[in-house]
Amino acid sequence: MKFGNWNITDNDIAWAGTDGNSFVINKSTLLETEMGQDNTKMYSWLVQATDEEWLTEDALYDLNFAFVFVAGLQPDKFDYEILEDTLDYQFESREGDEEDVDDEEDEDDDEDDI
Repeated sequence: MKFGNWNITDNDIAWAGTDGNSFVINKSTLLETEMGQDNTKMYSWLVQATDEEWLTEDALYDLNFAFVFVAGLQPDKFDYEILEDTLDYQFESREGDEEDVDDEEDEDDDEDDI
């Protein structure tokens, strides 16, 4: 099974892009969680992926689909509320990154005006 550049095998979800990067999630640790700010429980692998700057927004979305597909095979362990909190974190983190880039571009434009 494949979602974008993410391959799902019997043991893992692995990045298969041609960019030289590597990211592998062992299925046995897929549903591990961590506490975020505000004491929010989130899925650790999706948090880690969010913080990988080389992952594009599309690649992150594809990973989310692969994650849900595999996690859904364990419905008694998969928690949609934790997923929702994790996706909120992703959105807020990536939204903040876009604003930082916009601010840098604005500063570059200001320097051109001088």
